[in-house]
Amino acid sequence: MVRATQTDSELKAFIAAAERVWFDVYDSADDNRVITVGGAEYKRLPLKYSTRAKVIATFRKYWGIAMSGRMFCNLQTVSRNNRLYVIVGDTGIIPFIPLRIRVTGRNATRIRLTAVLSVDGIEEEDSESVRYLIAKSGTTLRILNRDKKNTDPRYQTCG
Repeated sequence: MVRATQTDSELKAFIAAAERVWFDVYDSADDNRVITVGGAEYKRLPLKYSTRAKVIATFRKYWGIAMSGRMFCNLQTVSRNNRLYVIVGDTGIIPFIPLRIRVTGRNATRIRLTAVLSVDGIEEEDSESVRYLIAKSGTTLRILNRDKKNTDPRYQTCG
């Protein structure tokens, strides 16, 4: 659980961690443990991400239920011998590092903010502005929604 943060710098760090968590899971796959299923290659995830429940729990540190499910689906996993494997591929260039944030609304249970996300955290080139809806519950924050989901392969609608 993430502590309910209030300052802009804490919110920026929260958005950075939330945007990074999908890559943390995907990039943890073992390059030496590859299987082929239906002509596609898959790499095995480590034990800490060996089940759907473990991966979803990791995403739920930052994201709501619906977004966590969408993120899991977009990992494109297969299960073999009680272990999860993720598809091998290139996500392309994805702006995910917040350069700056601006809180656009705040009340007792919600924070609305806009973040400018970049590829490298330095340059504005290839950056994009993304709006977030964040739930506050007790001392925790969770992102309920973000716009531009269908332009980012981590958040696209799964079928």
